[in-house]
Amino acid sequence: MTRHSIQPPELFDSRQWGFSQVAVSPPGTIVNISGQVAAGADEVVTAIGRGPQLLASLQNLVIALEAAGGRADDLQILRIYLPAYKPADDGPEVARVLADFFGTTNPPAASWIGVQSLARPEFLVEVEAMAVITGSAAYNGKGTNTISQAAAGAKATMHPE
Repeated sequence: MTRHSIQPPELFDSRQWGFSQVAVSPPGTIVNISGQVAAGADEVVTAIGRGPQLLASLQNLVIALEAAGGRADDLQILRIYLPAYKPADDGPEVARVLADFFGTTNPPAASWIGVQSLARPEFLVEVEAMAVITGSAAYNGKGTNTISQAAAGAKATMHPE
């Protein structure tokens, strides 16, 4: 486990809500994951309701992280975007899903951010994250990552040598 939670006694203990006040990790490969929603590769929404969409978004987040050689324990911080967020109504369900998914002992840090809207009106939650992968599991830049190949091609086009 690369993440370690710190709960300063001067701050409220947020672990009951499924997130840590501070998450630290030893040196490693930093992985930034774009916002994930409750949709598969076919772009069809796979869950109805904010809680089920949060769970599906977290599962997609882990799929993305695993593609980089990581696992859920490598997640350091989540940014959870919630359109039309009402803390009294939505907060307990968000907390329950996070606590069920990460546990309450060593969860990642998180921010819950109320926003006006997301990319499509049927998206009720979007989760982006940063992870640190340590050791030999870290992505080494080899393989068939088409985005990396496309970026390399774009760089060559933009900056011919």
